[in-house]
Amino acid sequence: MKKPKQTDRVLAWLIINGELTTREAVTELNIMSLAKRVEELRRAGYRIDMAYKTAPSGSRYGVYKLITE
Repeated sequence: MKKPKQTDRVLAWLIINGELTTREAVTELNIMSLAKRVEELRRAGYRIDMAYKTAPSGSRYGVYKLITE
């Protein structure tokens, strides 16, 4: 059986969970280049926004969200 494409896995995650971080992409989806997959989805017509959040440790990280409106 063929493994789903990385973009399909990212899209499915966004639909089910609402948002995705780079850490989740690496640990949960085994995707090392989330920004490239998001760009491919944007070129395919999906609206995906990215915002920065701050962790309790003070480090900042990006969160991608699928816009469904």
